[in-house]
Amino acid sequence: MAVVERRARVMASELHVIAVDGPVGQLDALVGTLHRLEQRWSRFIATSDVSRINAAAGSPVAVADETIVLVDAMVDAWRATGGRFDPSVLPALVREGYAASREDASRRTTLPAATRGPGRMGEVVVDHARSTVMVPTGTAIDPGGIGKGLAADRGVVALLAGGATGALVGIGGDLAMGGEPPGADGWLVRIEHADQAAGELCRVAVSGGGVATSSVGSRRWFVDGYEHHHLIDPATGREAETDLASVTVFAATGWWAEASATAALLAGRAEVVRQLEGQQLSGLAIAADGSVLRTHDLAEIELNHPVPAR
Repeated sequence: MAVVERRARVMASELHVIAVDGPVGQLDALVGTLHRLEQRWSRFIATSDVSRINAAAGSPVAVADETIVLVDAMVDAWRATGGRFDPSVLPALVREGYAASREDASRRTTLPAATRGPGRMGEVVVDHARSTVMVPTGTAIDPGGIGKGLAADRGVVALLAGGATGALVGIGGDLAMGGEPPGADGWLVRIEHADQAAGELCRVAVSGGGVATSSVGSRRWFVDGYEHHHLIDPATGREAETDLASVTVFAATGWWAEASATAALLAGRAEVVRQLEGQQLSGLAIAADGSVLRTHDLAEIELNHPVPAR
C-alpha cells in the first residue's frame, strides 16, 4: 500500500490530501480543480458565479454545472435544518464587518444596494435544463463552509475515479473521505478543543463520509473596538448568541456535515444532541464552559481532560 500526501493553500484554507495507491499526478490535478472551484464560488471574486448571481438578483444567471450542484446543496441544507443553516445571511455578515477576504483585503464582497437578507431561500430558482440560478430580489447567498465541504466531497470522488483505492480531502475544518483507509481502524480524525491551545479533545475512527466543525472561535475580527464572529442567527439577522463554543458533526458527506454543524451550533446546548440525533447524525459539542456533550453513539469515545474555555 502506497500512501501519498499533499498540502497546499486553497479557498483561503489549508488543504490536506491523502491518497492510497493513487497516481501522484492526481494530487496536483486536484489542487488545480479546487482553485477553479474557488474562482466560481468565492463571494470575494467579482467574476465568480456566486457574485454574478448576487449582482443579478431577480434574474436568472447562467453558471457552471458545479455551481448548480452547490446551490442545490445550499437549498437542500436550508430546508433540512428548518432554516437554521441559511446561506442568505451574507448581507448581515457584511454589515457586521466581514466584507473583505482575510487572505487579501483588496478582495471585497460587493452587494446591490437593495440587498437585505437573510431569508427567501425557498424562492431560489435552479433551472437544471438551462443551467441557471436566480435568487430573489434583495437576496444574496454565500457558500462559506458548505462550499468547502462540497469541494472536499468532489475531491474524494475524483481521486477514487482516477485510480486511488482510498482518499481523504480536508479543506480547513471540513473533511471528506472514502475508499480504503491507510489504517486498519479507519480514517483517524483528530478533534481539537474549542480552544485550540488546549490541544486534542479526542480521536475518532471513521469508515468514510464527511466531518465538519463549526466554531464561534474562528473567523473573528474587530470593528470600532468590538470583537465579532462569523455566526449569524437567521432568525434575527444579527450575530448569534450561543452557549456552545464548537460543534463537530459526522455525516454521509462533507457538505451535509458542515451545514448540520452550523445549525447545531445555533441550537445551543439544550437542543444540540436532540437535534443531531433527530437527523440521525453523530456529533459532539463543546459548551462555552468547556463541558462536552455528545450523541449516544459516541458515548464510549475516550476524551482527553476537558479544559474550560478561555
